[in-house]
Amino acid sequence: MEQPVKCDPYILSLLKNTSLNHIDYLVDVLTDNGKGRVALSSSVKDLLLEEKAERDYSERGLRHLLHELQEYGGHSLVNIFRSEPLPYSELLTDVHKKLNGKDSKKKNNATKEREIVLSLFGDDWQSLADHERWERCTETKVVSGFFKMQDNLRINDKGAVIGLSAAASVAAFAALRLHPVTAIVSTIGLANQTLGEAYRVTIPFIAHVSMLNMLYSPKIAQ
Repeated sequence: MEQPVKCDPYILSLLKNTSLNHIDYLVDVLTDNGKGRVALSSSVKDLLLEEKAERDYSERGLRHLLHELQEYGGHSLVNIFRSEPLPYSELLTDVHKKLNGKDSKKKNNATKEREIVLSLFGDDWQSLADHERWERCTETKVVSGFFKMQDNLRINDKGAVIGLSAAASVAAFAALRLHPVTAIVSTIGLANQTLGEAYRVTIPFIAHVSMLNMLYSPKIAQ
């Protein structure tokens, strides 16, 4: 009997209880909009694209999707030789650190998720278009580790962390495009370029799951 593909059981439950467009987004991220990626097998890519076209994701398909996304997180953490994909909590902490968040290992998951979502997407995180969220998550400054999370967060009068206004958030990312760090990244070397490619999958993956948790977690059994 074929053993189920290993993946994080909580995220699997989350995806089973969310709308198809959210799964579509993660399939697009993993497959690079259907073009495929070097580390992604053609059989997995074909399975996911077929299920996306049919508007019907099987548990097998979801498991493959999450397994591969978690494996990319292992690459970004230089854990290529692990026998199992890294759990969501470790990937979440790694992305929070990558965005230069404070006290990444001390904060709980919900706090890290909220800070990731608000710093990348701003106050309008629920209405931001998919392509805009993906672009923000894969900006050169973001994937190369030069993004400063705290610059895109504010504290309200109750002491809670909030994102920048829609206008301020757009302006912040427009500034990133005007001042790219390509010259800096080009001096880092091939190894870090490879890590950067892994983060082009891991950051949008974790940011999207964080967003889903903010939307749906009260409805999903922990």
